[in-house]
Amino acid sequence: MMKSVQLREKEALRKFLINRRSELGPSIDFQSNILNNIKPLIEEIENEYIGTYISFRDELDTKKLNQNLLERELNLALPAIDFQTKEINFFTYHKNTELIENKFSILEPKNKDKVIFPKIILIPLLGYSKSGFRLGYGGGYYDKYLSKNGIGDVKKIGIAFSFQEVEEIPVEDHDERLDWILTEKHLYKVK
Repeated sequence: MMKSVQLREKEALRKFLINRRSELGPSIDFQSNILNNIKPLIEEIENEYIGTYISFRDELDTKKLNQNLLERELNLALPAIDFQTKEINFFTYHKNTELIENKFSILEPKNKDKVIFPKIILIPLLGYSKSGFRLGYGGGYYDKYLSKNGIGDVKKIGIAFSFQEVEEIPVEDHDERLDWILTEKHLYKVK
């Protein structure tokens, strides 16, 4: 009974946040702030990989962020969904990487030869709470990946507009907490 209530709450919150983001997101100029706000987390990275993503629909646009990270000669990796296992893995991404659309119309690397395990993962979300929980689209891909590969010193950074913050996210046992929240207004460590 409790689980079905949480699922209904999550679904209602998803619909609300998708509508809010499509209404408010395009009007916000965030690029310069987001690039400045992420600097403290990437200053000391040398040979490690950053797991990033190509923004989708009305998500906070990652195009300039990814371009900036590549210009700094950082190693990037993008997720690709394995629809048979319902899991994601990360694969190398650089300015010449050929991208293809998956069945959700999300861009991912065509070449999936070598799985990469990033030390920093930038995670898209629909909503977040200051306690570090996120609301995604409901597929559980990032939660599954993080429960398997996010142990240790992997930094989990949720990327969102500041207006996507909500007081409370309904939490299930499999939901993974973020370490940091990065918005157009600020970067803060989850406590």
